[in-house]
Amino acid sequence: MRITYPPVKRLILLLALALMMTCLPQAMAEGSFEAVVAVDAMNVYAQAKPHGILTTLPRGTVVTVQQWSGKAALITVNGITGVAKVAEMTRMTQAAAPTPTPTPAAGQTMVTNRQTRVYARPSTASRFVTLQSGVSVQVMSINGSYAQVSMNGKVGYMLYSHLSASVSPAATPTATASIPVVTLVEAQIYENPNYSGQAVTVRKGYRLTLLAVDGEVAMVTRNGTIGYLPFACLKKDNSPEAAQAMSEAQSKLNPFAKDSTEYIIFNFLTNEMKLNRAAAMGVMANMYWESGYKAVIDGDGGTSYGLCQWHAGRKTRLINWCTENGLDYNSVEGQLKFLQYELPNFYPSVDSYIRQVENTADGAYDAAYYFCFNFEAPANRTAQSTKRGNYARDTLFPKK
Repeated sequence: MRITYPPVKRLILLLALALMMTCLPQAMAEGSFEAVVAVDAMNVYAQAKPHGILTTLPRGTVVTVQQWSGKAALITVNGITGVAKVAEMTRMTQAAAPTPTPTPAAGQTMVTNRQTRVYARPSTASRFVTLQSGVSVQVMSINGSYAQVSMNGKVGYMLYSHLSASVSPAATPTATASIPVVTLVEAQIYENPNYSGQAVTVRKGYRLTLLAVDGEVAMVTRNGTIGYLPFACLKKDNSPEAAQAMSEAQSKLNPFAKDSTEYIIFNFLTNEMKLNRAAAMGVMANMYWESGYKAVIDGDGGTSYGLCQWHAGRKTRLINWCTENGLDYNSVEGQLKFLQYELPNFYPSVDSYIRQVENTADGAYDAAYYFCFNFEAPANRTAQSTKRGNYARDTLFPKK
């Protein structure tokens, strides 16, 4: 049987001569079907000369194929109708397909990795609801490019490529800071760090306080309640109100008298060096016993100097590094910045250890002990390390 095409379809067939061979099964002459983009970027060309590019679609985009002829397809997507290479698409399973066969992913809890749609049927022509990034769903089965999912007792279908493995419930961030942030998009804040439990939706630009980050999970507070959402949904709030809130929060987190040397040291260790409270108290316990938090102080007959009593060649390195970097080696600021430089470059094992201690009283003991034994290395190492560990755990860490 000979098929006669109208002028537009003849134009499509002419364009098809320049396109690649098909990877789609041959469609019936009548009816349309859905396909998914199978390459990283698929161009959609205009039907009329000069056949310019109308849009470029990313991998995973679902399109409706109106008609195709071996090498070119007439497609519709997002209200645009144009021509695309059939070799860059894969036909999707029809809604009338047999019951999906469960896969190894069946029963797995996964999280949406972008804003996406959940359809009533495995078809973009069916009713849908929109989900934000970071929403947990239960994967029931896979049907072609679609995943059959369950959420809050309701079943629907969504693109499987829009799902990622869920965050482990054990990945609970530990609060270490208090930073004003705002949401970049409308987002959901969950009760649990694996994006489960009750959730509330907040608008774009909503102000929150960031407490901690663990991988992709951000711990935040909202009206005094702690919750969790993807860190990618947030940005720092640079408004004057946020700056004031940050200052007040730091004052509450810092247990030392404002503007005291101890206050300055603790702020630097936690905000600049990103140590948790326990590690900071461990370092400060050593400074207390070495110098009493004094920057201008000699020791060991003048061979040691400063907050950490840098000795001999280390004292010389302190002076030279501060001078080369435009800092006063007699100042608290200069010595703290030198410590920040010295630890990872000359004592990487100490730097790594104190960054991994638990943010607990026992973690403060461990940080103080290890810092003393391996960084300060005083006479009677074991006895001194124990004394400083006890001071960090029993005196400094409990400070309110």
